[in-house]
Amino acid sequence: MNEHVLKNVEASFNEWQRAIVFDAKRYKRRKDKGASIQQETENRQEVLEQAVCDGPEALGQYLRKELGVGGDERIHAPPFPREALSLNEYRDPPRELETELGSAWEDTVSPQWASQPFFWLLCHLDWIEQGRLGQGNLCPMLMEGGRDGDLEGRVRNFLRRTGGIPIIRGKVSVFSDCTLARAWWRHRFSTEIARVTGDEITAAEAHRILHHNRPAWEQLAMLSLRRVTVINHADARAAMVRQLRRRLEVEGKIKAKHVQEVARAIARVGLRYSIPHASGVLADATYT
Repeated sequence: MNEHVLKNVEASFNEWQRAIVFDAKRYKRRKDKGASIQQETENRQEVLEQAVCDGPEALGQYLRKELGVGGDERIHAPPFPREALSLNEYRDPPRELETELGSAWEDTVSPQWASQPFFWLLCHLDWIEQGRLGQGNLCPMLMEGGRDGDLEGRVRNFLRRTGGIPIIRGKVSVFSDCTLARAWWRHRFSTEIARVTGDEITAAEAHRILHHNRPAWEQLAMLSLRRVTVINHADARAAMVRQLRRRLEVEGKIKAKHVQEVARAIARVGLRYSIPHASGVLADATYT
């Protein structure tokens, strides 16, 4: 990755997102509900949507302008392991594809940058210009689907998919909403868990559990970032996956509430023991 571009794009990224998203909650006390600001935002949104629909070249030019990246500046995103992704592969990568992507990027992407939405948007900019997300109209790939009945919804889809929307969703967005970032993180956690457990839980098995459903994954990311930070320790994360595997074997499913229950139980262990020295306690504990 071009370090010069990476270090100078964060401020313009934040300014661009604030200008292109209308958060009605900010203006609910105003008599006009922020009508004039909403109109200005919609005008900017229409420009984005037109660029996306016009294809990779137009979208690349638009993003470079908004992010302050010169037309002749190379971004040098991590090499993309496939010629291109289909719509379904991009929106909801299967485990095999996530492993392929994560393996391709594990030596070139650091956790520091992988947790930043603007990093992934820069990657998307480079990959879009390379045609990795297709040619022609990119609206079906990047904007459509979900609750996209209005322009605001389609724009938010674009922001979520290409890096996350932290001004609305906070830090969890890059881990949960950006599909390619999510692939990198799940691969990283899976290989880490296999290493910590000595392959008691293989990387493939850990990935299967982390990939089980999006609500459970999002809950894990949210708890890690906001509430139960003790589960960020590798041993604690391995203990979580071990217990979620048991839950999956017994009930055939993992829900977000199951992740909460296990995280709280691990947090209780962390109050009594040092997590790095409590592997036996974590392994033997009962989580209900």
